[in-house]
Amino acid sequence: MRKRKEKVSNGEFFTNDALIAYYNTAKKTIQEYVNEIISRDRYRTIVSQVDDGVVLDDRSRLIDIYDACYVQDARLRSVVETLYSQLTGERYMLAKFNEKNGKWERDAKESMKVQGIQFEKIIKGILDSKFYGYTLLEISEEIDKETGLLKEVNIIERRNVLPDQRRVIKRAHEWSPGWFIDSEQYRHNYILINNGDLGLFSATTPLILAKKYTLSNWVNFSHTYGQPIIHGKTLSEDSTTRQLMANKLASAATNKIIVTGLEDEIDIKAFTMSNSEKIYDSLINYSNKEVSNLILGSESMAGATQSYVGSTKAHEDIFRARVKNYRNFVENVMNEQILPPLKYWGFIADGVYFKYSNQIDMSTEDKIKLFDMLTEKYEVDSEVIQKEWGIEVGEQVNLGLGGSISGWEPDNDQHIMSDEEYYKRYGHSRGEKAKINFLDEV
Repeated sequence: MRKRKEKVSNGEFFTNDALIAYYNTAKKTIQEYVNEIISRDRYRTIVSQVDDGVVLDDRSRLIDIYDACYVQDARLRSVVETLYSQLTGERYMLAKFNEKNGKWERDAKESMKVQGIQFEKIIKGILDSKFYGYTLLEISEEIDKETGLLKEVNIIERRNVLPDQRRVIKRAHEWSPGWFIDSEQYRHNYILINNGDLGLFSATTPLILAKKYTLSNWVNFSHTYGQPIIHGKTLSEDSTTRQLMANKLASAATNKIIVTGLEDEIDIKAFTMSNSEKIYDSLINYSNKEVSNLILGSESMAGATQSYVGSTKAHEDIFRARVKNYRNFVENVMNEQILPPLKYWGFIADGVYFKYSNQIDMSTEDKIKLFDMLTEKYEVDSEVIQKEWGIEVGEQVNLGLGGSISGWEPDNDQHIMSDEEYYKRYGHSRGEKAKINFLDEV
């Protein structure tokens, strides 16, 4: 088949002409998912044997299924939001490498340029490429005069992107009109992050589709077996009279009142519940567990409780390792694909690189233990405590074992502390004269 002639837009951005996409995110089935996997395999099989335009890397229907699962499943959304929270905020910076000490040093001025909503949108787009398989970012070189930050960043509709063919199409499912993003007029504004696979959602989708139908069946089960039945008895053989009584019984749950004959009887039939409902609960919990483990590496980090402290710690270590892996991915994409065009425009200075800080994310309990240990052995700057806890502190009085503030002793020892705690705090035993601070001796 002959190649179709490419149509090129007149402006710098092909979004000047609105992209036309088609959405179908309701009532998705596992069979539809299977069909899209078959379509993907067919594309990979024949794409190298035909010309451009004959076969499309069209994943629009697969994106429909992904979006349906993401929008409608609370567990998946909460897991993804948990991951986003670990990769945004003040955790990242633009830094220069100091060859003298072998450390990365934060460039405060340049780091301010990568804060704000637009840059967080870039980070989100990079992470979404892990989930969907690809993301196409549109970055305008225009700078907001009031904030000094990027003015506009957009994520191009995935249904109009053919990722492996690096092409944007105006209408979904059609090769032309369209634009190659590697063209000179586009390559500095459009950045395609393509993982080369179908993304993590390809593994979560069948689980979530199965869970949706399981939950639906559970609701039907509860309607059938979870509600008591009102049983009425009447001596009348007349079908009309029986039907009238049945109608009254049906409305009794709402009206709370029913009038019967003198010899009519009414009772409530309550079923003795078996363990049948646990079938649904187990399947849903299994799906939630698999989704959490796939994305975060740990179900407990997504809200599940653990019976043992050791188990929780092990899950936390796995979670931290997984987050570190995501951060490495974001750093590589930033430094290899995002920063070069920003430096090309002169928005970002040369010689700086995107880096996440080495600060360890810990629980409040672990932070208290760490600061307690540090203040016993080292002098900790009051600014560090103020930044971490928001508490203004004065001069440090506890310098650890064998040292104390020169001549400092408690005014009124009420023996609340043990002898060991007293020695740690003041550097001498009860009743002894305060020792000279070892720092003064030096």
